[in-house]
Amino acid sequence: MTKFDVIWNVRFEVTFYGVDKKGKSFREIKENTMKFDDKFEIPNKLPFDSKENVEINFLLWVDGISPEKLVPLPYDYYDKDVRYGEESIDVLEVIKK
Repeated sequence: MTKFDVIWNVRFEVTFYGVDKKGKSFREIKENTMKFDDKFEIPNKLPFDSKENVEINFLLWVDGISPEKLVPLPYDYYDKDVRYGEESIDVLEVIKK
């Protein structure tokens, strides 16, 4: 197996920030794990040779991805009385397979 055949598991969380019906701010966190390797199309990607580079590549890749492609959306995401304003993505762990 060459270094280009290495698959990484990336465990991450998406935090959804919003305002409920009563005007109170809240957040909801969804977690997921996915296999990630150099076959993903990422502009300006770094070599997949360290955990740090894989984390950077993952964050570059998710920058253009909608959150529903990464995690299940909160149950009230499309509720007209609840407003979701933004999401943030944090990498929790990167493991070489």
